[in-house]
Amino acid sequence: MDQKKINIIETSIKLFAKKGFSSTSVQEIAKACNISKGAFYLQFQSKDELLYELFEYYWRRMQKRINEVSSEPMTPKEKFVYQLKVSIEEVAEHREFIIMQVREQAIPFNDTIENLIKRMRYHSYIFYKNHLLSIYGKEAEPYVWEASITVQSLFKNYMDLVIMDNIEFNYYEVAQSIVNKMDSLMNGYKNKVDHPVINKEIIEKIIPDDHNLNQFEDILYQLDEIKQKTTDEDLKDTVEVLLLELNSTSPRHAVIKGMAYNLEKYEKYIDLASKLRAHFI
Repeated sequence: MDQKKINIIETSIKLFAKKGFSSTSVQEIAKACNISKGAFYLQFQSKDELLYELFEYYWRRMQKRINEVSSEPMTPKEKFVYQLKVSIEEVAEHREFIIMQVREQAIPFNDTIENLIKRMRYHSYIFYKNHLLSIYGKEAEPYVWEASITVQSLFKNYMDLVIMDNIEFNYYEVAQSIVNKMDSLMNGYKNKVDHPVINKEIIEKIIPDDHNLNQFEDILYQLDEIKQKTTDEDLKDTVEVLLLELNSTSPRHAVIKGMAYNLEKYEKYIDLASKLRAHFI
């Protein structure tokens, strides 16, 4: 993303957190950025477009940091702990972004922003679900969706203290505590102490219409779409290698991770790279 856009985004989020989205004018944003109103409109067509790109910017930034951890030689549980840690760090660093959403829940989101938020929720569900399966194995499948929602709730409760009360924690200890509680939760399901209520059918009702809970099929579909439409030869080569590996009987994880790294060079495909890394934890 252009540095001028980033400067406007990072300045505007502070204004939105302080005054609210609706009460902050384009003129106030331009003044705080030391640019003219015309210079603002060279970067964003409207305040709504700024809001959309603001969400995209922070979402992709977090995904990129999480993906960096995926490349490290760790056990699935260690990766999950460190990915939770970097997620907490990102939330704490940009708490104004969350405060804006809490402060002004009646922000007039358009369809584009609503779809982006649904896509972010979808990625979150898949992120937790894939980690739970990689840590606890296929025997966790009957209760993996409910466990995913429960662990996300644990994460959110800690984040409320960080965001709303500005409590300072050791973020690694918080991440490790969440995972320890997750162990207890999964043992409860395994020993039939608790019975899951949230299942795949319920999750299917709340994901975006154009997304698929079968993540592997979703990845293949997106890659095929890129292959058909792109004119970028480097991108096309990356996609073709990925399709070849994914359709083989024994996909090579090292090759897939290398190609995921290539995809991340294209800002618009960071989400897809995240799906690849999550699927091959």
